[in-house]
Amino acid sequence: INAEYGKQWYQRRVRGCAMFVIYLSLCLIGSSGFHITPPRTEEPKNHSTAVDFLRTTNKTIDALLKGELLNTKCLGCEVFVEVLQVLVQQNVSKTEIVSLIRDACIYLHIEDKRVCSFIVQQFREEFITVAAKLLLHPEWLCYAAIGPECGEPADLFPMWNITIPGDKPPRQPLVRPKEGYPTLRVVQLSDVHVDLQYTYKGVKDCGEPLCCREGRGQHESDQAGYWGSLRAECDIPLRTYQNALKFIAEEIKPDLVIWTGDIPAHDVWNQSRSEQQHHIGLTAQLMREYLPRTRIYPALGNHESSPVDSFPPPGLTSKALSNDWLNLYVQKIWSLWLPPEALPTVGYAGYYAVQHSEELRIVSLNTMYCDALNFWLYLDNTDPGGQLQWLVQELTWAEKAGIKVIILGHIPTGRIDCLKSFSWNFYRIVDRFESTIVGQFMGHTHLDHFMMQYSEEADHHPTSYQFVSPSLTTFADLRPSIRVYTFDGLYSGSTYRPLKHETYLFDMDRANSKNETVWELEYDTESAYNLTWLVPDEMETLVTRLEGDRSFFNKTYYNYMYHTNGNTCDDDCYQYELCQLRTGRSHDPTICPAMSLEERRKRELKNKMC
Repeated sequence: INAEYGKQWYQRRVRGCAMFVIYLSLCLIGSSGFHITPPRTEEPKNHSTAVDFLRTTNKTIDALLKGELLNTKCLGCEVFVEVLQVLVQQNVSKTEIVSLIRDACIYLHIEDKRVCSFIVQQFREEFITVAAKLLLHPEWLCYAAIGPECGEPADLFPMWNITIPGDKPPRQPLVRPKEGYPTLRVVQLSDVHVDLQYTYKGVKDCGEPLCCREGRGQHESDQAGYWGSLRAECDIPLRTYQNALKFIAEEIKPDLVIWTGDIPAHDVWNQSRSEQQHHIGLTAQLMREYLPRTRIYPALGNHESSPVDSFPPPGLTSKALSNDWLNLYVQKIWSLWLPPEALPTVGYAGYYAVQHSEELRIVSLNTMYCDALNFWLYLDNTDPGGQLQWLVQELTWAEKAGIKVIILGHIPTGRIDCLKSFSWNFYRIVDRFESTIVGQFMGHTHLDHFMMQYSEEADHHPTSYQFVSPSLTTFADLRPSIRVYTFDGLYSGSTYRPLKHETYLFDMDRANSKNETVWELEYDTESAYNLTWLVPDEMETLVTRLEGDRSFFNKTYYNYMYHTNGNTCDDDCYQYELCQLRTGRSHDPTICPAMSLEERRKRELKNKMC
């Protein structure tokens, strides 16, 4: 078995004779521990002979890997994954495997010792269950643990297709509503990431993935602010979330709120199911208190689960490892706003459809079924939960009934972390039902942007786009933001299309220095971009203008980042951001020939803050 394992690895990853010999040595020794670089902190005890063997060869390995010939960390990770799967297949105890993963996390400098210890326990059952059922591709796990330099999971799954009906209606010209017609005020709240352990004057630079929690900063510049902290990897305290709700209720007075996921904080190494439920329940109850008569339409985010990104499709695993604990809980919580007929699919797989008015329907998707970091999709990623086929049925019914549809989700389907098969099938659905879908609203990136989608017909006209809302959290170094849309309103013959949007920013420095909470209008699309309304053709015109006017682009880039540190965008950044605007379909090398898909992947994952 080990010999065949080595052969497959060698044929797939021609990485040099020396590392191949080391890999075979590990298999023969039967390792239960591994490292390739010396640890930064105290070494875990009781290492096996294999680890001692590798320790003595470190100088040789370093010599072989000098320069940019090979990525030491990625190569070490890939060898480790191969060995780990041998151990799983040979029924090595879970305790030994967990110890091995923890040690590798420390030795590969993925995180510090404390975070590694906790995060490994978080993913213990999920990883061992998946690894025991199939051979995981090393590049995928190392991509998940380290970053895009270690690989790309897009092409590891076979493509699949759902059934989409033909007879697409002819494309009809859209006419902007006249002034004075009714409108809808719609708030999008996304990526709130409330940290219930946020500590005023706590340490801002703590050396862990999330700070502003424990201890006390030695200097004022390293102390967490009362309302939140910029220039630090920190989420927001509960009081800032409450202040946002107060502003929405008293100043915006929305007709409805779309809430596009990610409620808990970023302490993903130290979360539990009960804590996730507490976050979800508390924030929902506060929203109910501040907006008691407002319709709320939520969507799940990848941080709602524990472990993070863990969303096994229905029926894929045992009940104990399933997501019933989350789906059934949000089914109960969302019943505050959703009618009984919308709830069964929530409890089943976290998605739903609901009628907002006679001619307008809301569809909320569970986009974690395209999440490249959802390990469970390695067992089966073919239309998880039957969601996309269900979406086709919903849109077919709405088309026949003359009803318009707004789609909500969390992960934008054009992102690199949305699996290719899901993304491309969704793209086809949007193309087919472009006359029915009047808007798509996502979150996840924490940034302020949009992603175009185009027809597969000969003219490649724009069919739709996804608005990606900026985040309420400050993570990392972003001002808390609220997005407000004005829609064509509820009247017979309405287009139900968005007419404009406004973005409000929280003045964090003023709040912390003077204890004055101010939400200021950053920009609106009408004044800043001269857009008369937000239909696909108008958004395409905006993209074309951005491509031809660098100074205009620089203005929109500031809005995109809504940063406080004066970020600028060089030529490579400029090309990448323009590519992103046209990337409504993930892993598509044809969208932006001027920048390679590999380079776009690296930049997108480097900028990932979700």
